Amino acid sequence: MNGFAKAVSFFLGPIFILLPIPFILVAKFTKDYSYALKWTVFSYAFILAVAVFVIIGVLLGVFSNFDVSKREQRPILFSFCAFAAFCYVLSLYILDGPKILFIGFFAIILGLIAIIIINKWVKASIHVATATSVLLFIGIVYKGYYFLFLSLIPLLAWARIKTKEHTPMETVIGSILGIVITLIVYVVSKQFLLGMIYN
Repeated sequence: MNGFAKAVSFFLGPIFILLPIPFILVAKFTKDYSYALKWTVFSYAFILAVAVFVIIGVLLGVFSNFDVSKREQRPILFSFCAFAAFCYVLSLYILDGPKILFIGFFAIILGLIAIIIINKWVKASIHVATATSVLLFIGIVYKGYYFLFLSLIPLLAWARIKTKEHTPMETVIGSILGIVITLIVYVVSKQFLLGMIYN
């Protein structure tokens, strides 16, 4: 069961769970799948940059593992993620990218800020927070049976606890954080940002 838990933890980790988001966002609001694919590949470059940074960090001993599970090591990762996010949004602006991706950027920045603040007092599960946010977002956007993807969250929480990366409370905090971030982004986008998409 420990091997299964590690596989679940790996494939539902932040890097993998974020991969479909650029395509989902652009395809949903433009209905142009080739355009969505182009910007998805562009977005992957920045997601890959974060993955490579973590790999190099592990190889150099800066991070203890690929999950960066030690709380004191996370500020380095957060700083690089913030830098990558800044480069991403600057590139979107210069290249006149899809406006909907700016909402995705807002969600990432909000998530980073929230995790950095919470990380000062408690170690929240970034895996569970990211998965909760992404899967809830997919359910809100596509509705119906897409909400069934939320059933993966307890499975991921179990995997993080089973592999001793988190306590039950840390997975609960991560899940609550993911819900709050998604709802804030949804409300803000409905009120202020969605109008940009149709202009």
